[in-house]
Amino acid sequence: PFKKMNSIVLSTFVVLLAVNLSNAGFRCTFGNPVCTAGCVLLGQTSGICDNEGTCHCSEKSISLSNLKSLLPSRCNLGDSFCEGTCNAIGRKTGICSNKDGALDCECDEEFLSATDFALCAAESTCRLDCQANGKATGECDGWKC
Repeated sequence: PFKKMNSIVLSTFVVLLAVNLSNAGFRCTFGNPVCTAGCVLLGQTSGICDNEGTCHCSEKSISLSNLKSLLPSRCNLGDSFCEGTCNAIGRKTGICSNKDGALDCECDEEFLSATDFALCAAESTCRLDCQANGKATGECDGWKC
């Protein structure tokens, strides 16, 4: 109980310190990129330093679409990465497609059954299940054991 409370207090202190530093003129000590990063942390789209070293954040707030455009697509890491991340959230498959001029990973609307997911999330689980049912071995063909 006491350790947990200490970690909560420490976490709160770190967050408050980060917010306090992001509001201070301290950001311009490191130039416009740090000013912009601090403003983004506060939910604004950008920031710029003036001659006195004060960071001025834009008036425009970040929308979800702005934030998504900053993130790399899972398809940049390959089709198998897209499919694997969709499988990890229980979807049957995932494909990379061109959406609004950029590659985007789209997960299938169909979910894996709990049995298929449990047996084929790791190949060895399928093999052990088949052996427990009197078979010599087993392997996954896609998501079917």
